[in-house]
Amino acid sequence: MTPTRAALALPAAVLVLSGCGVAASHAPRTTTVALHLPATAPAIAATALLRPLPVIPPAPTYVIANVSAGGANEWVEILTASGKIVARAEINPSEGPMAGPGGAYWVANNALHELTPAGAVRTLGMVPDGVYGVVIGPDGVSYAYATSAPLNNDPSNQDTVNKIMVMHPDAIAKAIVDTVATPNDVYGENSGGWSYSLVSWTNAGIAFVRVPEGMCGCGGFELQMQSGYSAIIDPVSGGQTTVTASTSCPLSDLGPALESVCFAGTNATTAIQLATAGVVTHSYALSGKNSAGDALFSDDSSQLAYVTLPAGDSECDGDPITATLRVMNLATGSTANRYMGDFVPSAWTGGLIYGTVTNDTTGASYVVSVNPATFAITRLTPSGDTAGVVGVI
Repeated sequence: MTPTRAALALPAAVLVLSGCGVAASHAPRTTTVALHLPATAPAIAATALLRPLPVIPPAPTYVIANVSAGGANEWVEILTASGKIVARAEINPSEGPMAGPGGAYWVANNALHELTPAGAVRTLGMVPDGVYGVVIGPDGVSYAYATSAPLNNDPSNQDTVNKIMVMHPDAIAKAIVDTVATPNDVYGENSGGWSYSLVSWTNAGIAFVRVPEGMCGCGGFELQMQSGYSAIIDPVSGGQTTVTASTSCPLSDLGPALESVCFAGTNATTAIQLATAGVVTHSYALSGKNSAGDALFSDDSSQLAYVTLPAGDSECDGDPITATLRVMNLATGSTANRYMGDFVPSAWTGGLIYGTVTNDTTGASYVVSVNPATFAITRLTPSGDTAGVVGVI
């Protein structure tokens, strides 16, 4: 139900369960990637400035949450920024609720379904068995997913055929990338190969990471530190632009203009590295006393929010999580922080950071918004519910 730091904090990420060696499709609980590139506005004629310009109200921000419904099911809810429920649908948690431009989405009975803020539910198209997550296109009705299968359908062969498929309305699914992966690719001889995990689909393209198979972990941010390659792919041409290509500093978040951030270090974080189109532009040294992850760029990429845990903290032993939310000014490197307990940030939009707080004693969780300037916290889901953030639209 609730997000954990042992899971890669990217929507629709293919993760490996802590049982080790078992690939699983992660039910997306967070949306940590925003790839909305700024549009270039046309010049305004001088005569137009002689009269008042129309005021265009900002688009409303909706929070998509998954909330316990009793029994085996849960609610996928669309909330306003103040926590008011505007639409909800009851689903099975295995159906992987996600957020997209049109509202909330989930996969059930081999089909993709959508819940709009107006409360309408519709079926968008088919999704085959064995897909590795789904991301929704900018139009709200197109979608993409990844597949992975043994080469030549031979389960004993460690080489896999990995594809990224794109589906448009009233069309058949099209493979925009079809790659054979071997165990020696990227991750070394002891790896079980890799598969694609889709992050998001925006006007910039489809963002993806390569996720190693056969790897596991339950320490703080452990699985976030295992994806060594990420890129943007054009959904029409299949052309790719590398974002990160380092097994020692995997992607943590993408900013509005394809800025990327990663955290370097093995047992603890020693540096924050920022890059644009794969070229490192800034590197901030850290003490190495903490592990860091769950990064989020602000809407204008001037700030970075991230969470640190003491290097000895681990979710493996069940001890309380002592997370600190940090907000860095990327121009100066100065950082403000606040202790947040077990907090997982999910999205930073409209001037607020949205995330999930979990009670270490009871396991109950709730959705909050955090003001990054004052660290004031507003609770969006009531007591008694177990809830988590799916995404923000």
